[in-house]
Amino acid sequence: MNSRYIFQQFLHLSLVVLACCQTCLAEQAYLIRFKFQPNEMLRYQSSQTVVQTAAAASGQKVDSTKVDQTRVFTVQELDQEGNAVVSMQFEHVRMEMKSDSGEPEVFDSKMPESQVPNKFRHAASKLKGAAPRYTLNCTGTPVSELGFEAVDEAGQASFMMPLPAQEVKVGDAWKTHIRVTTRIAEGVKREIPLLRTYRLESVQDNIATITFATSCGTEIKSPSVKAQLLQATPLGTVTFDLEKGTVLSRKLKFDKSVLGALGPNTLLSAVGTINEELLPEAEPAVTAR
Repeated sequence: MNSRYIFQQFLHLSLVVLACCQTCLAEQAYLIRFKFQPNEMLRYQSSQTVVQTAAAASGQKVDSTKVDQTRVFTVQELDQEGNAVVSMQFEHVRMEMKSDSGEPEVFDSKMPESQVPNKFRHAASKLKGAAPRYTLNCTGTPVSELGFEAVDEAGQASFMMPLPAQEVKVGDAWKTHIRVTTRIAEGVKREIPLLRTYRLESVQDNIATITFATSCGTEIKSPSVKAQLLQATPLGTVTFDLEKGTVLSRKLKFDKSVLGALGPNTLLSAVGTINEELLPEAEPAVTAR
């Protein structure tokens, strides 16, 4: 038996083992759950940018907004099922708004109250209120029997999302519906159902990559209603630590346009991104809230 034959047999066996491993990984099922810990503190830093352009025969107007913030979520209570009551505090907030080529107006939570621009005073005052408390389920955002996300009136933490009820394999998807309220006319509102589809794209070293897409669940003809949904149907990617049961990062993006939103021969468009990531554990200095 010569060395060439031995090498060929070894190579063949290696390929068979590799194929078997890939098959096992593809067939492996994962139970995705949040795993909150007593007194746990999660610090998330996010950056949101939005550029909205209104174009008409007379010209165009471009408004841009940027919001950077660091939020601290602290587990206050934890039950036997792993559900948690969490409080949220702002560690730092910075907002910037700009129209066309004008100078940007800026708010920073560290600036003295006397220096806060008028258009940011309402937002600044909200930072001084009591820290909001959220009830978070280990199974993710609750979903009603009809498939609609059932977010509490108090809201929920930004990193929360619906998780699949059962174990899922790479390539599996799960769907939920979201209700968005739009204004039809003065004092008249309409709820629009949106469909959001999640998909487990991959799992590597216990880190799951989950993508999602959002679409309108009903036909909408009114340009003014479509304009209100410009930012409501983003695409997104989430990375989730399966062992720790924690969202590591969240990225959303949208790029939508509506003809006739501001009248005949007009175009309203919005382009934006939201990037949020979990910061390393540290002792935060949160604002008094």
